[in-house]
Amino acid sequence: MKKSVRIFLTVICSVAAAIAVATIVAFSIFKVNSARMPEDFESAKSVKFIAHRGLSSVYYENSEQAFIAAAASDFFYGIETDVYFTADGVAVCAHDDNAFTDSSVKITGSNYADIKNLSLKENGYGYTSEAICTFERYLEITAAGDKTAVIELKQPDLTKEQIQELISLSERICGDDFVMISFEAKHVKNVEKTNADLVTQRLSNNVFTNWFAAMNGYNVSVAASSASKYIVNLAHRRGREIGVWTVNSVEDMKKFVEMGVDYITTDFDFSA
Repeated sequence: MKKSVRIFLTVICSVAAAIAVATIVAFSIFKVNSARMPEDFESAKSVKFIAHRGLSSVYYENSEQAFIAAAASDFFYGIETDVYFTADGVAVCAHDDNAFTDSSVKITGSNYADIKNLSLKENGYGYTSEAICTFERYLEITAAGDKTAVIELKQPDLTKEQIQELISLSERICGDDFVMISFEAKHVKNVEKTNADLVTQRLSNNVFTNWFAAMNGYNVSVAASSASKYIVNLAHRRGREIGVWTVNSVEDMKKFVEMGVDYITTDFDFSA
């Protein structure tokens, strides 16, 4: 067979394969969009609001003060935090590993005693703090306020043993009133392997991973910029719940309520 013919046939086969894949994806999307929603999601379910890193529009994010303020508000169903382990095994609440004014200091590379009173870097609202909050203290505040703990497994290299430790501590303080969420599929799977009855969520910040997570049967929480009625319908079609983050205006809140999401994560107490 001539080389030119082989090249032509290879191109034809590649194009045919691409068309086949696109057809399958398009069919699945059309099928979801055209299907009737289950009756339990047709009814107007009340949206549950989650305090993003505590009441972080008023107090420093992931601080004891922010958690206490969120726990005191009837507006919030749950309080979200991010978790890292120090080098000596203390779980603390912070969005970033280098959470401090001195950005060279990392939580994962430090002992708790050496960082517990270090000043934390200024956030988007211009706040700072002089003390990092432990995960245990966060759980105590959340439980005392009768809120659901929404725990983001932020640290990329968390081990199975560390995840099990977080679960054990959460169960001891909060009973079964907590949710574990992560961008890391491996973390979600390790939570489910430890206890299949625990509630988990996959976090996603783009339309492709939104679709992939929902199609694979996860509860999912998506970035506001990537949320759509389609992804809400897709999650609900599979009997799963869907949240959206971070929603910081009344106009956007109303939009997502009308879209039918189950959870809205926000920096603000809209009832105040």
